[in-house]
Amino acid sequence: MITPAERHSTAAALEAWALERTGSPELARAIGLTAAAETEGHACANLTIAGLDLRPLRAHAWIGDGTRFTPLVLDAEGRCFFWRNVEHEARIAAGIRARVGRQAEQDDPRVDADLAQLFPPASRERARGQIEAVRASRSQSFFVLSGGPGTGKTTTVLRMLLLRQRAAQRNGHTLSIALAAPTGKAAQRLSQAMRGEAERLRESLGAATVDWDAALCALPDSAHTLHRLLASRPREDRFGHDEQTPLPHDVVLVDESSMVDLGLMRALFDALRPGAALILVGDPDQLVSVSAGSVLADIVAAAEADPASQHHVRLSEVWRAEGRIGEVFEAVRRGDADGLARCISDADCDVQIEALDDTTALLRRLEAWVARPHWTVLTALCGDAQSDPAAVFAHLRQLQLLTALRAGPFGAEAINTWIDTRRRGHRGEPWYPGRPVLIRQNDHGRRLYNGDVGITLARNSGPVVAFESTDEQGRTQHRELRPQELPAFEPGYALTIHKSQGSEYSEVALVLPPAADSRILSRQLLYTGVSRARSGIGIWGNPQAVETALGRVIARDGGLQERLLAP
Repeated sequence: MITPAERHSTAAALEAWALERTGSPELARAIGLTAAAETEGHACANLTIAGLDLRPLRAHAWIGDGTRFTPLVLDAEGRCFFWRNVEHEARIAAGIRARVGRQAEQDDPRVDADLAQLFPPASRERARGQIEAVRASRSQSFFVLSGGPGTGKTTTVLRMLLLRQRAAQRNGHTLSIALAAPTGKAAQRLSQAMRGEAERLRESLGAATVDWDAALCALPDSAHTLHRLLASRPREDRFGHDEQTPLPHDVVLVDESSMVDLGLMRALFDALRPGAALILVGDPDQLVSVSAGSVLADIVAAAEADPASQHHVRLSEVWRAEGRIGEVFEAVRRGDADGLARCISDADCDVQIEALDDTTALLRRLEAWVARPHWTVLTALCGDAQSDPAAVFAHLRQLQLLTALRAGPFGAEAINTWIDTRRRGHRGEPWYPGRPVLIRQNDHGRRLYNGDVGITLARNSGPVVAFESTDEQGRTQHRELRPQELPAFEPGYALTIHKSQGSEYSEVALVLPPAADSRILSRQLLYTGVSRARSGIGIWGNPQAVETALGRVIARDGGLQERLLAP
């Protein structure tokens, strides 16, 4: 991840280069500000707010209004874009406009009967939002399904695809459907979730399964990363699938779409066949992409601002979370400090705030964390030479520390080092049973990727590190490697909240920086962290830091939402 110092250095270097090349301090400053804004995730920089005189800038040959190529584009509001971001936004907006309202399938009078089978009477009232989404999406060539954790997005997605496939088969053909996600972890979870949901649906259908079997069997078993789906060619800085070589699929579904940046979303639209349908799934209130843009949030905001919009449904009924923890998610999502306080005081909501004002308080919390029975059980499981990796990973996912920061005493690096040293004990053996590791570097040959989590197991031949992945049929598999075979890694006791996106755990503890004015604090950060939990949440931070996070909504500057709302 690029550090703030590196961001400043890159923007300053580009500004110096522009000044030397053009002799224009105004243009150089505009370029520096635009570069700095982009490294912060914005698609543009507001030069009016920065106090620049726009008149000489508009006359410069390097700056245009977007109707022809120029290195910079300056709009009427004084927002300055690099050309590539203008192109990204324009192509995404054009791709959506070309699909919105276009019928993917003809109306079918049997839809009501199909929906009655897919949603049993006992759950139909709670599933109204899901039914609405499935009904609305079947006729759309572009559709967005949004919703928070546990709102049944996977349940809905499976039925969306199933209904489309069934309609196509009734018309004598079978759809080619692709599932994708931005990261390997998210793709693996999507594969597992879809496979599990299909099995649950077969049980629910009972004898009626035979009527749906052909459509169920024609759904994809596994998901790919977007880069793999598009056939990324990093050495050539392009993708194998583009306008000249489009994807062969009739339907492409992308989960965890909030993590997709402008450039990657534009590449996806470029690679779609003109007749192909695109379904985006995700939570627009989570942290957005690391790179420039907030594509999903912009699309959802534009759809919700248009009363005539029919290509978006937001799910709100929480199914997954245990107890009343869903109320915590919603309170944080809305920035409702009073609602969060009520949840904390309610014994039925397993959420607690632990004061964390300094490193001494942090160490006390970490001491209590490593003393929990969870770690003793994990060590015993991993120390058994015949241990089952599936059971080990299931236990590992019961607890997870999440941090707002990567570096510093309250960051993942320092916390991982402290816990790892503590758990090694006096012998100092690095590869002790139960040691989790987080891969930091892609290794395509060993099929290990940045963000993959492994766990150390004792075997008769020596320690190994097990990894969980999904095969081409969507089935969970486990691989064991020798420690010396691993690419760059670090202990995996604590993950940054960014790294945790797309994962879920029974219980999480969030480590917030003690400074209430920390720039990292935001509602999206806090929401993403708490929503990784199924049953229990601990927030380690002083109340002022929590209050700051609830009240600060990070909005990225760009023009995509306006393009989508333009007549």
